[in-house]
Amino acid sequence: MSIPSATMTRETATIMPPNPTNPLSFRLAYASGTLTFVVKDVAFGAFVLFYYTSIQGVSGNLAGAVLLIAMTWDAITDPIVGSISDNLRTRWGRRHPMMVLGALPMAICMYLLFAVPEGLTEWQTLAWMLIVCVLLRTFFTLFSVPYLALGAELSEDYVERTAITGLRTVVHWLGAILLTSAAWGFVFQGEGELDGRLIESNYHQFGMIALVLVVLFAATATGGTSSRIQQLPIPAVRERFSVGNLLRDIWSALQNNNFRTLFFVLLTFGVFTGLFTALTTHINTYFWELTTQQLFIQSMSSIIPTLLMILALAWLNARVEKQVALKLCIVLMVLNTLWFIPGRLLGWLPENHTTSLFVLVVLHGYINIAVLIWFGAVTASLIADITDEQELHSGKRQEGMFFAAQGFSIKFVTGIGTFAGGLVLSMTNMPAGAAPGTVEDSVLFNLGMVMGPGLAVFLAVPYFFASRLRVSRAQHASIRAELDARSALN
Repeated sequence: MSIPSATMTRETATIMPPNPTNPLSFRLAYASGTLTFVVKDVAFGAFVLFYYTSIQGVSGNLAGAVLLIAMTWDAITDPIVGSISDNLRTRWGRRHPMMVLGALPMAICMYLLFAVPEGLTEWQTLAWMLIVCVLLRTFFTLFSVPYLALGAELSEDYVERTAITGLRTVVHWLGAILLTSAAWGFVFQGEGELDGRLIESNYHQFGMIALVLVVLFAATATGGTSSRIQQLPIPAVRERFSVGNLLRDIWSALQNNNFRTLFFVLLTFGVFTGLFTALTTHINTYFWELTTQQLFIQSMSSIIPTLLMILALAWLNARVEKQVALKLCIVLMVLNTLWFIPGRLLGWLPENHTTSLFVLVVLHGYINIAVLIWFGAVTASLIADITDEQELHSGKRQEGMFFAAQGFSIKFVTGIGTFAGGLVLSMTNMPAGAAPGTVEDSVLFNLGMVMGPGLAVFLAVPYFFASRLRVSRAQHASIRAELDARSALN
């Protein structure tokens, strides 16, 4: 089927006001959907690798390989779901039916991830892990891809889009802080002298909590935005799903230089954040030797930089071009990486178990959070802008395909990060189930070299791609003016 002409872009484009300002209650309802991402990200970032290597006794290499296979599956399902969602026609719109379809199975898989049956061999445990991870990622794709695409359709305004994505990013971080704090403070409690991170039943409890939260937040986002279904844009020409149409959609998206460049920014920056997140629990447990009480305090206090960014985002976004903001975020992350773990390797930081060291650990986390919130808000807003650029040049809107790429990059963070984390644990000979303070110094030194200088050097890659973006406020205003004029003419 040929690509529709530029005069047949959206048959309902005039239903939505050109620059709608959504009320805060509606923005919050939409933003609540990102908390399903939070549940998954906290689970994979803080607990999955630790659970399967330290509790179930699975090799770090094998556990990482399983997660890499599951991530590879995403490379197949994400564009499929994006293409289907872009062309879906129902009385409930293009996005909401698929969000409903994915929510409950995704929640059930979150529980099963931490409910490995007793008595399994290592290979049986790996098979369980693989099946659950593939199913979880499939159902998460059904929810996340149309959810992210929906955000681009809620406004056509340059500033309002950043407000929507900015609030979504802030809600994501607030949710991550609260969930992580609750996990360390109330779920992973020790028993006597036994560390709570080494008690298997704690992981079962966390899985059940994850199930309930995913259902709650998915229902809130889906129901809370359903009132706008009839106002959302609908493609004038519906293309039935086929492999040929899917390949044409992918090829069309890849012809957009800004989309292609931003995709590589997200992937490469995702390797950094994914590896750092995957090994955070190991770093905090063995490198800094923090207690679960300190982790609870650290997580709860992280609300401070998050609230500060709520106040700062509007000011920053009004004054800093998005491409400049991306490069600035990466530079700040390099600087924050270079002073932290390398400072310990060089003997410049205080000893473990001291208040001064804990303060520095908290400060490092504050800077990371602030930078990542800004980075997340800017990239999501950029994708929405590039979608407009794509419509102008190809005559076709591809929110689903573009946000499928973002969704894949988000899952790439956890997939490749956990895989790389497993390799690092094996390469550094990190012992399974070791108590804090018992790991050899040579193991910790090697771990620190990867997580400090190694990651800082790697950040040159996403900076290179961010420098090749060609986007600006003036350029987007020109694109919107042409699209609005075309829509008025039609």
